[in-house]
Amino acid sequence: MAIHVDLQGTGEELRQRLYDGHLLVMTRLPSVAQLVEHARAQLTDLFAPHDPLHAHEHFSPDEMAKVLGAWKPRFIHDERSKKLVRNIIEELGFDATETHYDVPKPRTAFPVGHLTTGVAFAFPWHRDVWYSAPNQQLNWWLPVFPVRETNAMSFDLDRFNAPVPNNSGDFDYYANNVGRLSTAASVKKEAQVRPGAIDHNPPNEQVVLPAPGQVLLFSGAHLHRSIPNTSGLARYSIDFRTVHAPDVLAQKGAPLADTYCTGTAIRDFINVADESRFDEETVVRLYGAPPADAMLVFEAPKA
Repeated sequence: MAIHVDLQGTGEELRQRLYDGHLLVMTRLPSVAQLVEHARAQLTDLFAPHDPLHAHEHFSPDEMAKVLGAWKPRFIHDERSKKLVRNIIEELGFDATETHYDVPKPRTAFPVGHLTTGVAFAFPWHRDVWYSAPNQQLNWWLPVFPVRETNAMSFDLDRFNAPVPNNSGDFDYYANNVGRLSTAASVKKEAQVRPGAIDHNPPNEQVVLPAPGQVLLFSGAHLHRSIPNTSGLARYSIDFRTVHAPDVLAQKGAPLADTYCTGTAIRDFINVADESRFDEETVVRLYGAPPADAMLVFEAPKA
């Protein structure tokens, strides 16, 4: 597998490359830069008069958790945020009527010793499919400010389709939706179940550093992690996910080497063209019936 920059191809060809474990960096999608500008403006206002890259020097972990806990949902559900994400998807050439997306999520990674739980959780080695993501899921990741090899993400490309010991069997998507209600309050200890690889120390890690205005795409089946932030600077990024509806229906996607979680995140995805969701009959047929009292889709409490 390889890392491709501005790979040309049809939507089907690009998806297959990603299902096969390749990484794509796309540098010419105009709406990526617009989404970066949108996020930078909000972060600048949020931490004024301080530089967002040094905000951790002025806010305690408790204070930071409160600030981010209030801001992140606003950004996620901002109509401009979602509009720009839809534009990015179409600019790559994916059919809006056949593509479903999840809302854009801003991520923060503060230097080691500051906030690394809850709203700023530092993800260990994991696959998104361990979090009940469908194996058709494609991840789109873009930095808001320049990233470094000391505060970005890394991949274990050698284990893309090779099993590793992990605790994904402890993860239930519907129970996790309930647990997310208290995420912003997690400051000193992580409250949610966070699946990860057990004692995983790969000999080779691949770090990819797209510039602001560029986006990295990879399969949700990839084994990756947040690098412990030793840069001295806060890292801000945005990610969102997509699935191709015909591939979901045909169960065509990336290989699942070692996934043991329960539940499914497929209900989180909405259609790019009309914001419809997969119908429940189809979801149950493909993924099984949920418990009667399950929280199928996370809903934040109303203020």
